Order: sequence, then C-alpha cells, then structure tokens
Amino acid sequence: MKVTYVLAASLLLSLSAFAQKDELKALKKLDDKEKPTPADFTEYGRLLKEVEPKIAAATPEQKAEYYYYKGSYGVIQVMANPANSKAAFETAIADLNQTIEIEKTGKKKYTKEIQEQIFPELKTGAITMAQTAVDQKNYKLAGAFYAAAYKVDPNDGAQLYNAAAMAVNGQDFDSALEYYLQLEKVGFTGEGTNFSAKSKATGQVENFPNKATMDVAVQRGLYTDAKVDKLPSLRGDIVKNIALIYAQKGEVDKAKQAMTNARKANPEDSSLIIAEAELYLKTKDMAKYKELITEAAAKNPNDAVLFYNLGVVSSEADPAGAEEYYKKALTIKPDYFDALVGVGALQLVDEKKIVDEMNKLTTSAKDNARYEVLKKKKDGLYNKALPYFEKAHQLKPDEQYVISVLAGLYQALERTNDYKAMKAKVKA
Repeated sequence: MKVTYVLAASLLLSLSAFAQKDELKALKKLDDKEKPTPADFTEYGRLLKEVEPKIAAATPEQKAEYYYYKGSYGVIQVMANPANSKAAFETAIADLNQTIEIEKTGKKKYTKEIQEQIFPELKTGAITMAQTAVDQKNYKLAGAFYAAAYKVDPNDGAQLYNAAAMAVNGQDFDSALEYYLQLEKVGFTGEGTNFSAKSKATGQVENFPNKATMDVAVQRGLYTDAKVDKLPSLRGDIVKNIALIYAQKGEVDKAKQAMTNARKANPEDSSLIIAEAELYLKTKDMAKYKELITEAAAKNPNDAVLFYNLGVVSSEADPAGAEEYYKKALTIKPDYFDALVGVGALQLVDEKKIVDEMNKLTTSAKDNARYEVLKKKKDGLYNKALPYFEKAHQLKPDEQYVISVLAGLYQALERTNDYKAMKAKVKA
C-alpha cells in the first residue's frame, strides 16, 4: 500500500509475526495495493480490532508490532480528518510509545524509526495543525495540538507553554492549569538565545538553530538584518498564571500557596514578586499588594523594566501609583518607549467619563457653560498626554498605535496641520 499521507512509508510493513491469522493475511493484501481507497483504510481499522483481543497472548515482539501498526493507523486518521483528530493523535502517540516501551527489553525493530522519523514528522504535523487552528481562532483545539507536539518531544517545553497560552485564550482553564503545572514541574524557563534574519526571497524574518548557521546564510547573500536576541525567563509568568487560574477558579488559597512556594524556591526573582503582587491586587488585598510592591522596588531600585512592570500591574486598580512607577522607569531610562506610552495612556483614563457627560448635555445656557468647563478639562488631559506620545513617536516613527493616538489628539485640539501630517502616516 503506497499511502500518500504523512508517514506513509512507516505503514503496513512486515506482518510475519501474525502470518497465520486470516485478518493479517488480509492486511498483507492491503499492503500490496498501489492506490488504497477509503474503504481500504476502513478495512484496515476493522482488521486491527479483530487482532486486539488476541494480543494479550502474543510475544513481546508481536505486541510491539501490533502497537506500531495501531499507532500508524492512528496517524492516518489524524491526517484524513485534522479538524476532529485530537483523540486520534493522542492515541497514536500512546501506541507508538507503547512500542518503544516494549522494545526496551528486546529487539528494537521499530524504536529508531519511531524516534527519528515518525515522531519528528508527528511533531511538525501537530504544530502545523495548531497554527491552522490559531488562524481559525479555535484556541482550544490549538492548545490540544501544541500539547500533542510536546508529548511527542518532551524536551521542547516551548510547545507546552504555547499549549497553555492557547488554552487560556480558549477559556479552557483546566487544561491551561495542567500544562502550567507540568512546566513548573519540569523546571521550564524558556531562557535562551534566538537567532533570526530576513530572507531576501520572501521578505520574512526566519529563525535559525544557531549563530553559525545564521552567519553562513547571511554571508551567502540569502539573508539580511541578522539579529541575536536573548529570550527572558518565563518562570515568573508560568507561576503567575498558575496562581491566577486558581484564583479564577475560586481557589484563592491554592493560588496564594502556589505563589508562596515559588517565592521560597526563588527568593531573588523580582518577576515572582510582581506576579504575587498582581495576585493580591486582583483579590483586593491592597495592604499585601503595597507591601510586595515596596519589596520589589527596594530590591531593584535601578531596574527600569521592573518599574515599568509595576506600572502595568497597577494601572487598572491604582492609576496614580502606576503613573509614579512609569515615571520612575523614565527617570532611569528616559527613552523607554513602553513607559512613555504607559504614562500617556494614563492621562486619558478619565476621557470617556468626560465625553459621556458632554454628550448628555442640552443646548441650554446652563449646559453650555458646563460644556465649556468639561471641554477645558478634556483638552487639559490631551495636552498632558501629548508630550509622552510625541516623544514615543520620535523613538518609533512607524508605530501605528502611537500615530493613531496622536492624530486623534491633534484633531481634538484643533491642530489641523499636525493632524493632517499625522493622518498621512496612518497605514490602511
């Protein structure tokens, strides 16, 4: 059988271990077919079911072969119907792993092929289906396929991290918690180095496994704009999400315990202090929140990123405190783009409330007077926000969010020429 799906070469190999069985003779006939039909695949599955009750009395070699075929058939089901293949994918992986487990104490007929050929292809297929699901905004399914990719390659914790993130996006908090707990258990941090360059052929930025490979590609003239980026630790994010999911599920004590355990294991990790502070902020324990924020600031008085993050977690519940943290970050690093945008955005927090009141006013003399008071107040907010957004624009002239905000501010302040100049920079 010359199966045209992924992993076709791994399907329906030697059936000698079951040569006397009628169903396996039938499988042999299927194996000889050049162009199998959907009916052939159905028959193959039926025959495997007939073998299943007899496998308990088989030899280890026969059992390994059976699970190999069963796993391969699962792969066919996955490729034939990706949209509904989560269970088939997981079963196929389990069956192929069963083959490897059986062969640990005997002849390794299939282990190398599974580990070096089938699993890498399965992993690629799982990631591809996950990305397709993301494009379709089916985040729950995407999470399941990223998790399947991790099961195939447990050394690639990034795929399980992706699975957790997608599960959160898909409101599948139970699965997300399971994934984050596994990441914490194996000690995944995500730290490393990313090597990338822009392809001259496609114009897309692509990643490379190491610097040497990237350098060769650039030297050959195939790529430009080579970059080496340090990937920060994701440990704080993982622990924070474990705690926040517990909190989301109403298990506040578990949330606090999870964070306490993480802090004990990593007492100097400022990201965990911030994560714990955010947890107490969300549970309205402002006293504990202030205590943790003070601790984080004291530990890292010259860390602009820390103060920016403090501003982010404080912005909703404590805007005045958030502004203070953003400005502290800017004192340390005056060209901190994100902090500039953060301060600018905080100046506009009361804008909607003012505009809503203005829209409710009538044309009476009293309301006209009130309108002028509100307009002056609103313009004051805009004028306070402008310097921050203008400096951010100088740092990143093509940043569309900043351009759109500036265009709106200029228009509201009736700075027509500035508005037209900024509007011209807006990309369709």
